[in-house]
Amino acid sequence: MISAIITDTHFGARNDSLVFSNFFAKFYKDIFFPYLKEHNISHVIHMGDVFDRRKFVNYKTLYDAKKYFFDPLKENNLECWMLAGNHDTFYKTTNEVNSVELLLKEYDNIKVFTKAIEMENCVLMPWVCNDNYDESINLIKNTEHQVLFGHFEISGFEMIRGQFCQEGLDRKLFEKFDMVFSGHFHHKSDNGTIYYTGNPYQTNWMDYKDPRGFHIFNHDSRELTFIQNPYEMFHKFYYNDLEWTPEEVNQMDFDDWQQCYIKIIVENKTNPFLFDIVLDKMYKSGVGDISVVEAFAELDDTDDIVDEAQDTMTILSTYIEGLDTNVNKKSLDILMRNLYNESLTLE
Repeated sequence: MISAIITDTHFGARNDSLVFSNFFAKFYKDIFFPYLKEHNISHVIHMGDVFDRRKFVNYKTLYDAKKYFFDPLKENNLECWMLAGNHDTFYKTTNEVNSVELLLKEYDNIKVFTKAIEMENCVLMPWVCNDNYDESINLIKNTEHQVLFGHFEISGFEMIRGQFCQEGLDRKLFEKFDMVFSGHFHHKSDNGTIYYTGNPYQTNWMDYKDPRGFHIFNHDSRELTFIQNPYEMFHKFYYNDLEWTPEEVNQMDFDDWQQCYIKIIVENKTNPFLFDIVLDKMYKSGVGDISVVEAFAELDDTDDIVDEAQDTMTILSTYIEGLDTNVNKKSLDILMRNLYNESLTLE
């Protein structure tokens, strides 16, 4: 048996942004489904966080997700095992009320799992919460299967690059398994046994240059293959007109960045006219969002300039780390991270 493993699709991300919805659709249309068809793969395991919002769904988001993901699953005769992730559940203490069961009943090829279960060749385990904690832990300890698919928060793994989870399940709990696959953290990482496969695409600046995609898993040989998504949403453009002529600026082409997020990092701006030309060419090419980071004269070191272009959470974490306080900095960092991530889902 061969399965395509995908997780944390987060349909409706960034306040149900149409730009991101189109970005997701491009991945499924050009990369995901063509690959499965070419390699005759007929089985998909989705490890949770199908939708982005826990409390409600946007009708346009649901319409688009059906068009580019759920309908193609059925049209291509793909069986899909789908686990409920924490973003799919209405309550934080139980998986009983969840979006995937309520919204996907029309698809008989999709099997939704809200409770841990032993399958023929593996264990499937949705989000572990108060309601199913004892049952889930007992199954982990007592099962004879050696492969586990779940949506876990495991201490010690990177949530994003450089930011490690300080809470959650103890990784020693999973030492009995040959391979554990998990959704939840979007950064792709592993320790040789536990594999956070990462989400399929970039959704914020913290994902800049962080590889995204999906995996193919052979249940018999235990071979795992990463299929990288070649599309990137976030790009940095280093502006330095000391090195350019007007002709070179006029020849710049930004068509590949259509609907993408661009961060212009200004190293040297001696000709405002050339800068305006660059901006105009970006807007005319259909760039989705542009932010400008100005380099001040006293920042002579290039690393200092690049630091000015850090994402919001990196800036917050750096600030917290530098605070002179008796408050537990790790707890404060986790609190700020949760508040920031929650703010991204608010209208």
